[in-house]
Amino acid sequence: MGTSRNHAEMARIRLVTGGLTCEIGHKMNCLPGRARRFIGVLLLALLGVSSASEAQIPKTVQAPYAAPPDQALLVFSRPRRRQASEVTMHIVNQAGRCIAVLDNGWQTAAPMWPGKHMLMVITGTAPPTVQLMEVRLSAGKTYVVNLRTRVNAKSPVAIKVLRRADQALEAFPPAIRDRVPAKPDLRRCTEWVSWKRGKIESRALRVKVDWDRAGDEHRAAHTVHRNDGWTAAEVYEP
Repeated sequence: MGTSRNHAEMARIRLVTGGLTCEIGHKMNCLPGRARRFIGVLLLALLGVSSASEAQIPKTVQAPYAAPPDQALLVFSRPRRRQASEVTMHIVNQAGRCIAVLDNGWQTAAPMWPGKHMLMVITGTAPPTVQLMEVRLSAGKTYVVNLRTRVNAKSPVAIKVLRRADQALEAFPPAIRDRVPAKPDLRRCTEWVSWKRGKIESRALRVKVDWDRAGDEHRAAHTVHRNDGWTAAEVYEP
């Protein structure tokens, strides 16, 4: 009885041929004639307004590499190579969530909160290989990291930070700005990381020990610093 009563009290909206039929519990019956047609027109108008509003939200389509005012944007870029057996790179934060995926020739942007983060670059599957990099980010700035594959069993990914001070006139790299960003399936990537969690964590612990023992030069080369980034206006300056 309780289940039937709950079902009867649930609000339901059904579209039928020629109009809208509304049912709210047992107190409201189907609306006939003109009233039904009026509500149908009203619903379509509301849907049109909703669609138009949603179409206006993704302003990043025109400026995909401009950081939001309250967040940083980390751009990961991978050059295209001709090798058919290129591996996928998974960029994962300390919580085990994928923030970027890079296949051959891909470039993607990941919004992140300001502050200090340790990221994992994971490649391979049996077992996965883990490399570390550190990012120290400021709100409203865009940072760029180049990643490419290399022949090295322990560190198969070469990680290079594109620093503002190293660029001509400290300008945002045009080659990065002109590329269309990929849209990887981050949810699927995070599920894969969860599935491989045990092997990834054991590898990450070993790599973290190596990171702590490494010299300042090695850590600095694999660290994004706050002053390495560009503001949104600087990203799109000619």
